[in-house]
Amino acid sequence: MKLEVPKLDELLRDIEPGSIVLLLTVGDLGIDIFFNSLKANEESAVIFATPQIKRFLTEKIGITKAKFIVLGEDISTKNLFETTNLIRSLPKGSYVGVFFFQPLFLSHPVEVVQRFFAQLTEIALERHFILLAILDKRFLKEREIAGFEASATHVIEISERISGFTIIRGIRVKKSPSGVSEFYKIEFKNGEVIVGEALG
Repeated sequence: MKLEVPKLDELLRDIEPGSIVLLLTVGDLGIDIFFNSLKANEESAVIFATPQIKRFLTEKIGITKAKFIVLGEDISTKNLFETTNLIRSLPKGSYVGVFFFQPLFLSHPVEVVQRFFAQLTEIALERHFILLAILDKRFLKEREIAGFEASATHVIEISERISGFTIIRGIRVKKSPSGVSEFYKIEFKNGEVIVGEALG
């Protein structure tokens, strides 16, 4: 599978079944990376999302062929065990799962969500799914983030740095079987993700 971002795909190479890709982001930055990938693989995608994100994906991004499992409607955010059972029952051909973890922190301590993520990664490995997960790192401590990173096979990190009156955004491959990378300049324009030159 490709993320449909040329420079990132070059750095990551092909993402094999059984891979767990964790995007460490700042707010909504970089979510377009996964949206593009979902659009390209929507027929085999299973998307776990809030009702708002489902509406956004169907109405704005045009993802209509994916199977949606909606937090608070199809599954309870309080009963995470119910979710893991549901994932175990998905057909082996399911290709992409996307988890938005932020809503879970409203109902559970970080350690519980980390254990849940670890269970999901075991299922993905077992059933040869590709699991894509998004985590906003602003609200977590370094050691809490490290707990999520330990379960992932690939970690992509987005950062923001202020230089004078300019915000410089960077992206790097922090962990992957193909190796790691330095930070590259990243821009987001009309849903397109542009990875530019290396940031020295």
